[in-house]
Amino acid sequence: MSAEKSYKEASGFITQFANTCISVLKILLRSKFGVHLPKASEETCIVLGNGPSLNQSFKNHPDFFKKHPLICVNSFAVTEKYVELKPKYYVMLDPGFWLGSGDLVNNTINSIQTKTTWELHLLVPPAAKKSILFQQLVEKNKNIKATYFNYTVFKGFKSIAHSFYKKNLAMPQSQNVVVASIFLGVNMGFKNVYVVGADHTWHEHLHVDENNVVCVKNVHFYENEEQIKYTPFYKGIHTKEVFRMDEILIIFGKTFYGYVALNEYAVSQNCTIYNASETSFIDAFKRIKP
Repeated sequence: MSAEKSYKEASGFITQFANTCISVLKILLRSKFGVHLPKASEETCIVLGNGPSLNQSFKNHPDFFKKHPLICVNSFAVTEKYVELKPKYYVMLDPGFWLGSGDLVNNTINSIQTKTTWELHLLVPPAAKKSILFQQLVEKNKNIKATYFNYTVFKGFKSIAHSFYKKNLAMPQSQNVVVASIFLGVNMGFKNVYVVGADHTWHEHLHVDENNVVCVKNVHFYENEEQIKYTPFYKGIHTKEVFRMDEILIIFGKTFYGYVALNEYAVSQNCTIYNASETSFIDAFKRIKP
């Protein structure tokens, strides 16, 4: 074994060991023990990303979405499809939904509260408990059952990570809510998870203006792309600091790596993840037509 190879292996082990120790400490300090997710009612579920291609999936395969329980995300409730399809699970991860106060946030919460006439499992991090909007949402509509999951990112040795994942004490890094939704589907006990509307074509909607400001055009299936304008890519809802391009590409890389880590965990739990999106840049899952 060459000296260079030995150095790399030793360095990699030390890094993994250090990350594992830090992750365990984060779990002890941040995670809530005794989290129990809703139990899967059948073998298969469908995760609905809000990418533009979801419209095409609805058009081409309308019956597919009536066969299995649905997991929807973020602002899905503002669309007509929410009442039509009646998702069984609703996942939110972005703090903007409990820290923000814009029209989209208010419309989303109001839509969930007023439209939900069936049993809905709302899955959010514990931080959402601090939101008055969320408190009122659960109090005013008894059809909504809230479950608070631990979004504590584990980095380190895979076998140790998987043991904490299984206990709902940690998760893979979820730069996108679809990662979290799939993970929750696996831990609820589904053996087949189909993903649709996970386009992840954000890089195609980036733009650097004449002042070197990185801008983005966020397009969802329920919006008209031609009416969406480029806006500065801010680092958070309470800051005017804009991402640099190198920072954005690192974040995109973390997103796609999250799917790789997630797929490895799903395999260990005898669960298969299928990417049934009409358009998608995710390469970690088996591609399939609905």
